[in-house]
Amino acid sequence: MISHGIRYGIAAAAALLLAACSGQQVQLEVKARMDGQPAPGATVVVDGKQLGVTDTSGVLAQPITRSAGAEVEVLVSRELPGHRITPWKTTFLIKLGKDGKVVDRYSVEADLRATRYFTVAVSEGGTPVTDATVRLNDKELGKTDAKGELVHEYTTLPAKGVALAVSKQGYAAWHKSASIQPGERLQVALARRAVLTVTAISDEYGVRAGVPGVAVSLDGRPLGKTDDRGIYIYTYDGAPGRKAQVALSAPGYLPADWKTAVVLEGQIGVQRVFAPTTPRPIRVAVHRFAGNTPGVDLKDVAAQAEAAMAAQLFKASVFREVPAAELEAEVKRLKVGIEKITAKGWKDTPLRRTVDMIVLGSVARDDKGVIVEAKFYVASGSVVLSQIARARDAGAINGAVREIVANVLERFPFEGTVVALEGERYRLNLGRPYRVGRGTEFSLFDAGKSEASEAPRREIGRLRVNRVEDSGAWAEVDMAPKGNRTVIAGDRVVRHLRPAGESEDSGTSVTLSTKGGLAPDVTALAGVNIYLNGDWAGTTGTDGRTEVRLRPGKTYDIVLYRHGYQQVTDRLRMEKGQGSKEFVLAVNNAVFKVDSEPSRAAVMVDGDAFGKTPLLEGKPVGLGFHTVKLTVGEDYRDWEEVMEFDKKVEDRTGERRIVLHKDYLKLGERAAQQGDANAAIQAYASTDKTHPDYSEAHVRLGQIYLDDKNDYEAAVREFESVLTLPQNKDLIYKQFAVAFTNLGHAYYEKGNRLVDRDREGAAQALAKAVQTLQVAKQNTRFFPTAQHDEALHDTYYYLALAYHKLYLVTRKASLQGAADLAWREYFDFFPKRLEGNPTFEQSRAGARKYWDQIKDAS
Repeated sequence: MISHGIRYGIAAAAALLLAACSGQQVQLEVKARMDGQPAPGATVVVDGKQLGVTDTSGVLAQPITRSAGAEVEVLVSRELPGHRITPWKTTFLIKLGKDGKVVDRYSVEADLRATRYFTVAVSEGGTPVTDATVRLNDKELGKTDAKGELVHEYTTLPAKGVALAVSKQGYAAWHKSASIQPGERLQVALARRAVLTVTAISDEYGVRAGVPGVAVSLDGRPLGKTDDRGIYIYTYDGAPGRKAQVALSAPGYLPADWKTAVVLEGQIGVQRVFAPTTPRPIRVAVHRFAGNTPGVDLKDVAAQAEAAMAAQLFKASVFREVPAAELEAEVKRLKVGIEKITAKGWKDTPLRRTVDMIVLGSVARDDKGVIVEAKFYVASGSVVLSQIARARDAGAINGAVREIVANVLERFPFEGTVVALEGERYRLNLGRPYRVGRGTEFSLFDAGKSEASEAPRREIGRLRVNRVEDSGAWAEVDMAPKGNRTVIAGDRVVRHLRPAGESEDSGTSVTLSTKGGLAPDVTALAGVNIYLNGDWAGTTGTDGRTEVRLRPGKTYDIVLYRHGYQQVTDRLRMEKGQGSKEFVLAVNNAVFKVDSEPSRAAVMVDGDAFGKTPLLEGKPVGLGFHTVKLTVGEDYRDWEEVMEFDKKVEDRTGERRIVLHKDYLKLGERAAQQGDANAAIQAYASTDKTHPDYSEAHVRLGQIYLDDKNDYEAAVREFESVLTLPQNKDLIYKQFAVAFTNLGHAYYEKGNRLVDRDREGAAQALAKAVQTLQVAKQNTRFFPTAQHDEALHDTYYYLALAYHKLYLVTRKASLQGAADLAWREYFDFFPKRLEGNPTFEQSRAGARKYWDQIKDAS
């Protein structure tokens, strides 16, 4: 007998079999949405056949015939002008209910994802313009293609419209503020124009730098002055092809006045090298001296030598001290080791604004006492001078350093200018403070060339001094300039010194080569200084070689020295016909053991991979200062420090392991990019004063309060918390110059808000704004390059506004004149690059009204 349950199962199976064979009509409902809204007109395809299109509410309901267990594929697509819509697809099964019948209603929701696009078509006189830069709300979208077109794909645009800009060198910029519709084709017609770029530069110690404040005029009409980079840009919108005369006036330089003819068409570049009439002191930073003898504690000796160097060197007025702490902070900010900075140079880094020359020192011990070496690097990365001295013991260190400094002053290749001519005598602007004496020789260089090249200068002649004064010296030609060239005012001179061992009648050129390492694994060693009888003779090149001139048969005391290797001292005698000599320097290593929290951090030493923590057995590192960096990723910031390796083992494990901090800057940036200002505030505020990113985080925090929250009290608090930190004292203007602009802006907004209810409080806040913005104005040269023009604009703009409002609140006559001058300076120093930018043009239009208001008040 069959039970009731079994009979039911058989019946259900039979029903399924019957339904599968015959098929059944079911109702399918498709709801299409796009951007959260119903999507009418969407095409619905079921199993490859079109079922229909959605109605005005985005819905399509139609019957289909399918068998139980069948898989149904639904594809929803939509086409709209100016849109790129990704088709939506899904599948489902025709099911049986508990009653054994086919489920006859199915509903799917299609979420269509869409982007929009518009096209920018750029032409000039009907001809497509390629490589034109297109910007949307100050963000670069890209460049036009060979057809002069750029297609920009986007999700949404602000409802209030956008600011669109198109630019290309040699053309007038195009701007438009409007609401752009999907699929819109914007026709942009560019017009050619002439752009005159004037560059005024000086060339000192192998580095070219801009000369600010050079007055530029065109056909006698003043145009403006060069900026901090020595650049002035003028846009000429008149008829192309006009001939004109550009005149430059540079007080304090030679030539004081200079002219050249140009044709005003396309891109015109005018560059002129100017020579200073008065040499400025050389800005010098003495970096930490390091020990160079394994297993010998030379920290105290190195510190003594470093202090003695600073004390002795800066007694000379020709050198100006850059505090060591300031240099170290700048080096840390650049995130490059001092060795790499000095080897590659820093002329293209922000450090160039602060330091002209860096002194690196090394001390080593041998059986005769202590050796002290000092190397002098200029911003191009060249060693212009190196000196060495011996001390019997630590008590004689000061005397050894005094000897080094005396030799430096006698041998340093000081640079100067020919400032006047008197018959066949030539006035130089270098005198007794530069240790110039009768008979001192100077190499002569033509500094008047206007080429942009920074190729090494070539000597064109030589002068010999015959009379010396404190303020300068008179010289005569010792070696006539080449060709028909005569000496002129503005020519540059460099003190000429013959290398050690060389004299008028010295004869033989000898090649000295050096190798370094541990035998037998030795290779050519560059950067080894050669000293003959105590005088620097040169440095080995990348091939480990250098040439010196020696007298055959004469015996020389030779020292070969490079930090990180054991020095070689010897007696050298070269016979006639003997053309070369090789030396080997053994490497000085320390063993570096390191662990971290968290572990598995990647370790880099001077940019080279070193391994992953824990490195408990250690690896060799050369003695001296090295940049060590640990990276673990995730939400941790990198750890990076300059470490001194002066012991056989440097152990940073156990309690001395390196602890990595949370990267609150990254967390804050991520939140800001997602539009979550509160989360960004929470991240930045999580840094305490012991956190290495405290200053940067709280500057950003102040910026959010200022720009996003309009909480000016909080903005003031955050900016001041950074600017008043004791550890920021030495770098306050250089590193945080823009923070003064933002603090001044915050004080202005605070005062402006108080005007109607607390006029005394408003006046105090506005006065603080003026005071703070004046500090920013005096330090605009330290504004970061990427923010320079915007920060410069805001500094002058809010300074003028603060004076203006302060006058309206107090009605003091003196403030009316100050406001008038501030508005004048705002227009005089309006950055050229911001001309045509809608945001800043709007500020300039408002400024004109404010200035008229001040003028009318007089």
